[in-house]
Amino acid sequence: MPTFVYLGNYTASGLEGAMRDGFESRVTAVSDLLEAHGGKLLQMGFCLGEYDFVIVADVPDRKTALIAPMVAGAAGTVSVSTIELISAIEMSEVASMAKSSDFRVAGSGGN
Repeated sequence: MPTFVYLGNYTASGLEGAMRDGFESRVTAVSDLLEAHGGKLLQMGFCLGEYDFVIVADVPDRKTALIAPMVAGAAGTVSVSTIELISAIEMSEVASMAKSSDFRVAGSGGN
């Protein structure tokens, strides 16, 4: 299953709800949402700095990866950026394909 990272920030109402209900409730809610669509929460942690939380999850595909941020974003409680992780094996496969590509840099004198 592909792995995705979600970087998120709470809105004022989202933070208020997490403080009231406990941050553990947010982990449970995220896990339940992912599992309902065939995914699995690998890790959820809370941050200092630019983001309020980070989620790492395995999900069946890209479309499924968009469900959690869409549902949470529509509720108005968070804003989320989604990143698909690429494995080292996949990157090596891409590198092999790239090595066999014919590409001329603009201005290099080639046709």
